[in-house]
This record gives sequence, C-alpha cells and structure tokens, in this order.
Amino acid sequence: MVKPDNTTRQRILDAALGIIETQGMKALTQPKIAKATGLRQSHLTYYFPRKADLFIALLEASHNRAAQRAPAHEPSLEDMLSHLLFNRERMRFLLAIMLEVDEDRELQAVLHGHLAELAHVVAARLSRPADAAAVRSFVDELRGIGLRHLSDPAAGELPSIRAVAERHGLSIAR
Repeated sequence: MVKPDNTTRQRILDAALGIIETQGMKALTQPKIAKATGLRQSHLTYYFPRKADLFIALLEASHNRAAQRAPAHEPSLEDMLSHLLFNRERMRFLLAIMLEVDEDRELQAVLHGHLAELAHVVAARLSRPADAAAVRSFVDELRGIGLRHLSDPAAGELPSIRAVAERHGLSIAR
C-alpha cells in the first residue's frame, strides 16, 4: 500500500483551517478545499476517506496551529477556557465533529481522548491530579454552557468561569 504524502495532507489541512478561520465551518466544502489546494476532489478523499477523518485531523491541526501562534506568555486559565469553550465558531466546529463521529467507535475514541486532554491541561494548571473528578465535571459544565450558548444566542450572559469553578470546589488564582 502506498503511504499518503504528508506535505499534501498538511496542505489540505492548512487550506481547510484557512477556510474555517476566514469563512466559518459552514463554508468548509470539498470543492473549496480542492480549489484552495489546487488538487482534485478525489485527492481529498484519498487522504481523508470520510468527512469525519478530515474533521478529526482538523481538530488536531487546529490545536497545533494554536500552539504555534501562542503568545509569548501563557494566557490565564480563564482566558484560555473562554477562548476554547465560549467561542461560537470553535463550539460549532466541535459540534460538527461530534456529529460526524457519531457512529464510528475508532473516531469516537480519538475525540474522547482529545476532549479528556483539556481536563488534563486544566488539572495541571490547577495543581490537581490529571484524573480529578471535580476538574472533569468543571470542564464538562463549561463545554455544556458553550454548546447551550451556541444553540441559543439569546440565552443571556455567559457565567463567570471562576464562579463555575467554585461550584466544583475549584479555585482559579487571579
């Protein structure tokens, strides 16, 4: 079996991320990606046989890109969580991925691992064990709030991340 070319794969991911960043998740289509990369649509399918494969790869590529663009100083935990979980476009992206991997156990496991990684990062920032139940429930509640606000923009003001943390027995340093 021929191994896919990583540079072409990365070109596809970069083009797709560019479309998402400039035009939003709804604009992400195979014809647009093909045009942006100069490839035929059939090439996209070779590298990403299913839409879910592309979405999972985009999730990872998105985080890699964010890490490369990170400011010299680490943002506060509140700013980081707000950017990840209360940003409508990011939550739309996450929801699209969740819907795409709905029936695929292999991709569900990848997504689950990705979602769990955020709780590990938050736990480390709070000096808690990586598997702390309070941290997992805190992150899950924030994710739920983000999804709720995505589905109902009139839901009112977003709660304070610090207040949500306190409900879970966690304290975020100022």
